[in-house]
Amino acid sequence: MIHFKINGREFESDRRQVRAGWLAEQAGLDPTVFELVRTTTGETWRDPSAAVELCEGDAFEAKGRVRPVEPRIRYAVNGEPQVTKESPLTVEEILRRAGPDAAIDLDQLEDYYLDNVRTGVRYENLGDEVPVTDDDQFVALYAGPTPVA
Repeated sequence: MIHFKINGREFESDRRQVRAGWLAEQAGLDPTVFELVRTTTGETWRDPSAAVELCEGDAFEAKGRVRPVEPRIRYAVNGEPQVTKESPLTVEEILRRAGPDAAIDLDQLEDYYLDNVRTGVRYENLGDEVPVTDDDQFVALYAGPTPVA
């Protein structure tokens, strides 16, 4: 493992030769618009496909356009982890996205309701909009007829 720094932050790579664009991404920069400088030698890279030979303890300075980061909301349905960039979502969207992995029968969605365990709010209609926030825990409960054997 090769240890190096970019703008003072520590990184590591199991490869000795990497692309300059990969190093820019590690620094949180847009890999198409950046400048990377090895501080010990002054070598400079601007081409994302250019090869950079890493040495143990290398230090780089990187500048350029910061890559936009999409906000992600992490939540769970019946204990199954989910991720979205959108909020609110309808009850139907939450149930469909969780699907069979969360023990939800997609053919009987109209027979489910959704409880947000964290807030205590219950949603009973598929079209209800649910504000989804980080760490929400939902329980999808089946309220339809249960077959008898």
